[in-house]
Amino acid sequence: MLQLEDLQFVWPVFLAFSLLLVSKHLYQKFYQRDHLPKGTLGNHNWTRITDVSKVCQCSVCEMLLMNNLNEYYCDCCGVCADLKCIPGANANIKCKQISVTQDKQTAMKHLWTRGYMLLETSLCDVCEEECDVPNQIDFQCAWCLRTVHTDCKPKIAEVCDFGPYKKFVIPPNCVTLETKRAGVRFRKSHVITIHDPGWTPWTPLIVLGNRKSGNGDGSHVLSTFRRLLNPLQVVDLADKSPEEALHWVTLVPSRGQSLILAAGGDGTAAWILNTIHSMKMDPAPSVGIIPLGTGNDLSRVLGWGKLFNKDSCSAFQILDSLTRSQVAHLDRWSVQIKSIRQLRLTRAIKSKWMYNYLSIGVDAQVALDFHNTRESSLYICSSRAFNKFLYLTFGTQQAMERLCKDLEQRIELYLDGTRVNLPPIESVVVLNIPSWAAGVDLWKLGRDSEDGTSCSEDQKMDDAKIEVMALYSSFHIARLQVGLSEPLKLGQASQVKIKLLNKTPMQIDGEPWLQPPAMIILSHVDKANVLMLSTETE
Repeated sequence: MLQLEDLQFVWPVFLAFSLLLVSKHLYQKFYQRDHLPKGTLGNHNWTRITDVSKVCQCSVCEMLLMNNLNEYYCDCCGVCADLKCIPGANANIKCKQISVTQDKQTAMKHLWTRGYMLLETSLCDVCEEECDVPNQIDFQCAWCLRTVHTDCKPKIAEVCDFGPYKKFVIPPNCVTLETKRAGVRFRKSHVITIHDPGWTPWTPLIVLGNRKSGNGDGSHVLSTFRRLLNPLQVVDLADKSPEEALHWVTLVPSRGQSLILAAGGDGTAAWILNTIHSMKMDPAPSVGIIPLGTGNDLSRVLGWGKLFNKDSCSAFQILDSLTRSQVAHLDRWSVQIKSIRQLRLTRAIKSKWMYNYLSIGVDAQVALDFHNTRESSLYICSSRAFNKFLYLTFGTQQAMERLCKDLEQRIELYLDGTRVNLPPIESVVVLNIPSWAAGVDLWKLGRDSEDGTSCSEDQKMDDAKIEVMALYSSFHIARLQVGLSEPLKLGQASQVKIKLLNKTPMQIDGEPWLQPPAMIILSHVDKANVLMLSTETE
């Protein structure tokens, strides 16, 4: 057992180590430049080379790059350069263009670059010997990713066929831009036309994500897909809204069945599904998920996995899975919130959409505490492990404080017009999918309601019904997550009404807030198109 004298030595070491970690994070956040987007230092999209697992050579001076802080590669075309050689690379080496004036009927030529080769093992397309060996700089086409030795390059055909994944690509000669002046020095371009390249099949893909998501994995995902697709097709939601990103999807010819990959958590996926619905896109594109969030419940249900790991899952594997995916339907629910004032006056109705779940009570309180902490200026150490620690901390806090105790006295619950008698509880959960709180299948775990009503029907995400359950406490939630308890099933319904009599924490698809007294009505609207992977493609 530690004595007081031992703590006198342990505490300074712990404090110094903590300060070191915080200092490193602050330095990386405010001083390091991990990304130099196009326009910052020329026509390439420079990204720090520390994200690359293999040794590269500068495409200008041909010196070895040793993963130092001042070494970059273009994540669109693969050109590598140290900081002093970047001006030369910008001036003399072409990058991928999102649009070219070349006639769409004219075949595109290879865009040969020397630098970072995306494939771990690359064979020359002519002699089939290995490329990208030490002390040798070979060529790779930025579009089709074919590799070729310098000596073999004259023997390869000039025409580029955009490689094995061309069904996902919008060729630059099929894109028409309109450029307008956006200030004194800058011009802003936007897409006005997308032409059919004539390929069969053709399912153009758009990847939407935030480079800050997933403890830095968001940046890796966006960078990798810029290399595989037209950079137009990869959109950073830190810079553009989903409305801007999805605008060009409405321009795709009707033969092209557009696909969307949402790189993020359940909130990002819901945001994109909401945007598709609000833009009234017809046909609506189907949405798959690269899971970068904390819970990733929708991703689990659709077969995309519980968490993306860049070390074990490559962009090539994702595209292969996308090829084998099937379109499925996910119920979209309208949530109307009518706040109740004193003297029974009502305010205007606020509307939201739900895809995964809605909850009122202790789990929403934990999510709200976490959300407020993450939005705080003191939240400077973002990582998945730290986020899970915060959830554990706030869950333990609610197990002791029990701010949502006697929830049954603060709400009235109606399923298809029938009021439900509630036992002592601390949370009500309304589920549309068979996953909650990072993978817990509540409906399968649950027991029938205490009044003997049977709730034996299976849960489906496309049956226009939602499942309603009750939880007893924060400690009950912890036991559910390890399979040592079961929730109380309250029933299935096509419409749910919840009357809040007091201010209560609430969340929809991971978005928490403190809701004043209100009447909340959930009703089915339509179905969203999502991409589901079978067990074999996970």
